[in-house]
This record gives sequence, structure tokens and C-alpha cells, in this order.
Amino acid sequence: MPNQRQRNAIAPSDRAALPNHNRFAIKLAFDGTTYKGFQSQPHRNTIQDQLEYKLRGLMRRHVGIVAWGRTDSGVHATGAVVTVDFTLEEVQQLAQRHRLRKNNKQMMEEEFIVAHSEVSDQDMAASFLHAVMKEFDCDVGVDDSEVIMPQTRFGSITAQSVVPVPSDFDARYSAQWKRYVYFICATDGNTDVGGTRITPSSPFAWNRYTWHVKQSLDYAAMVDATKLLSGNEHNFEWLCVIQRGEMRDTRRTVQLRVEQVPMMNTDTEQVPYFLRQNEGTTTLYKVECECDFFLYKMMRRIVGVLVAVGKHDASIESLKQCLDEFDRWEVMENSDPGDGDEKVKPPVPNKLLHTAPAKGLCLEHIEYDRTILQR
Repeated sequence: MPNQRQRNAIAPSDRAALPNHNRFAIKLAFDGTTYKGFQSQPHRNTIQDQLEYKLRGLMRRHVGIVAWGRTDSGVHATGAVVTVDFTLEEVQQLAQRHRLRKNNKQMMEEEFIVAHSEVSDQDMAASFLHAVMKEFDCDVGVDDSEVIMPQTRFGSITAQSVVPVPSDFDARYSAQWKRYVYFICATDGNTDVGGTRITPSSPFAWNRYTWHVKQSLDYAAMVDATKLLSGNEHNFEWLCVIQRGEMRDTRRTVQLRVEQVPMMNTDTEQVPYFLRQNEGTTTLYKVECECDFFLYKMMRRIVGVLVAVGKHDASIESLKQCLDEFDRWEVMENSDPGDGDEKVKPPVPNKLLHTAPAKGLCLEHIEYDRTILQR
């Protein structure tokens, strides 16, 4: 995959850590179901608010975090990355708190290791932060009436790793590419067995983390659609949301795949109730997309296109026509404006403009320089 685009790869100088501060990168996983997205919002329960609330309790001051970007309400993540800065004194305090967690024998062993290796206060501070943030109660949130509400489930946010990083590392601008995955649960709602209608969907995990499509999908057509969208640079303006007046380059190259995910054997009682499905009537699809810089709602719009093609609501030919027309329109739009011709934006069939629900989307991975942040 290519490095992040030059226009986004130059981080402003004021995003580097201040002098006498150390920076740490925190890799997060979270279930976004009960949150109003990642980014802090007034009177909303967000991932960022929960993280900063936890850090405030730990450090007895407000600790701001800087994120890789943001997610919409209901979107999940297994590979989100944020950074946090601490003063040198705070790092020493965190390292000391890490030592105090050990018993005397462990402390002696660790002191020996520190004295004879490269283990530093930064490493021990990172270990302490990871231990504290691996799993914690998220018990603060506000509703529209500004009343504090315990809206969040235990364990819905976890820090998978915490590592020291250079002071100029930036969770957003140091990223090289990102990978999102989306899960679709397609069921044949017309299937009967012995005159009895089969319940096509479980109300538990499948509906929480997948888009439930209540009809079968044409897998071969979906694969053909991914081949059209993947590999070559296209103008994705029609597959994203751009704010009025916003100037943005909408050409992107994506690596897109769709595959059928094997279902668990539901004939055994060993399958947990929240994963049970009718294997003969249900197909689980995984859509995986890599791109150096995703546009707003781009991934969910792409999934909407694949489902429209899979349902035969839209054809491969109409998708190819849209891609070709928008590529040509962009070339004309950027040509000499003095030719007197009005560049009319091509129409897009309504069936290709559906935005997939947020609940099936997960930020799986962000790639950085491997010498700084391991996979």
C-alpha cells in the first residue's frame, strides 16, 4: 500500500510533544454500540470522553488524547491508535507506581533487569498504563438532559498495548494506511422446513456486529464489483460525504475484498446461544478494504454498493458506468475553465447511494513504521 498522501503526511509542528514530555501510543479496541462515536461531543457519551475521564482519575489532571481520526456512532475498532503526553516527572511517577505493584522478589528481579538492560522509566510507565487501561469500568456519560448516566458496559473499551514513541510521532499523520472490515449477515427469509418458517436471524451477536440483510446475496456479482472498485485510482466523490464548501481531493486507490465466512455448526448445543444461527439459511460475508486515507462514510457507501449489486438492485454495468463517468468528469472539471462549457456532475442511480449501517463496521488496523509501532 502507498504511504499516506503528501497533503496529509506533513504534520503541523505544534502536534509534536512539548519539551520535557514523553509521548505514548495506546492501541485500542472498543465496542462502539453504546457510544455516540469516538470524538468528544457536548452532552454525549463518546470513546474519547471515557478515555480522558479514566486518565484524569489516574493523573489528577486533565490529560488530552490525540487520535488517529474518528468513528461514527456505533462503529467498532480493534486497531485504533491514540497518543498521550506526560511530563518527565509524571513518567517517573508512573514507573514508580509500576514498581510498587510488584512484590519484593519481583522488585529485586526487575531492578536487576533495569540495571543490566535497556528497560527505562518510559517502558515501566507504559507497562503501568497498559495494566490500568486493559479493562476498566466506563461509568461516566451524559444524556441530552445533562444528567450523568452510567451508560457504558464494563469492558467495552480496552487498551491492547501501550508503547513509548518518538515525540514527533502522530497517530494521524504518521499513519501509512488503514484497514476496515465490515460484516454482512444475509438470510433467506423465505425458507421453510416441513411447513414451518425458519427464524432467519438471532437477536444477539449477529445483529449487534453485522448488517442483517433479509435476503440471499449473489456472491459472484459482489466479487465482480470489488474487482471494479479495487486496484486502480478512481474518483470516489459519489461514494463519500463532503461538507458544503469543503475542498478535498477525492481520488483514491483501494484494495477491496469480499469473502464468505464459514458459519459455526449450529446442530450442537455446544454453540453459545448468542452465536446460534440457522446454518442452511444464513451466509456471513466479510468485506475488507485498505486505503491510505478514507473519505467520510466511504467504507459504508462501498459496502452499500456491494449489497445493492448482490441483491441485483444495481448491475455491474451501472457501477462501471458511474466509475467511468466520475473519472471523466473530474478530468474535465480540472481542465481549462475558460472553455465555456459547464461541467455537469454525472447522475448516480439511487440504488448505488445506500449507506450501510454503522454497526457492521470495524477499524481493524492502522499501519505505521514498524520500527516505531509494531503490528
